[in-house]
Amino acid sequence: MTKKMDPCIRCSKVPSENDKYCNDCGAPLENRCSDEPGILKKGCRFVNPPDAAYCAKCGEPTMFHLHGLISPNYENANRPLFSKVSSWQQTVNKDMFGHHSQ
Repeated sequence: MTKKMDPCIRCSKVPSENDKYCNDCGAPLENRCSDEPGILKKGCRFVNPPDAAYCAKCGEPTMFHLHGLISPNYENANRPLFSKVSSWQQTVNKDMFGHHSQ
């Protein structure tokens, strides 16, 4: 029984059953989490839907996102909501110390 393979997201070529990357354009064929296993961590490697820019299991970028095949809908995705020093803190520091802290 052969597994039906989805066409490549970049070039639309239908891959062979055991291919992990497209042999025409080099794009990954599965949208796995980019969090690779290593010496000190298990890694994620969750397979996400083709339109996921970030892993649904751990929040790391997916392979399709890292390879530039898809972009997140929200431009500030996976970035901190606040900078290290808020504008209010910068104003207070400037008033108190006469300089602008970073």
